[in-house]
Amino acid sequence: MSRHGRYRRSPGINETPVEDELFLIADDSGDIYHLDQLAMPIWRALEQSNTEAELVDLFSQAFPETTALTLQQDLRAALLKLQAGGLIELFD
Repeated sequence: MSRHGRYRRSPGINETPVEDELFLIADDSGDIYHLDQLAMPIWRALEQSNTEAELVDLFSQAFPETTALTLQQDLRAALLKLQAGGLIELFD
């Protein structure tokens, strides 16, 4: 995980909201991914590319009662999961 690169949504991923939940469908494989309560706001935040540090700052403002270290660890785990699924990509 790079602290200096920027994350963005991968091309060819379609959103399908169902009530209060969000599913992503990959065009190339047809795979369906359900976003949990942490991944969904990350996906929303990546409408524009962001670095990991920018995401930590954004989530720190939204969740001031949570420590920056906890946010960083949770965000890093979620970013890795989204990246492993091919839903987001890292670029410089």
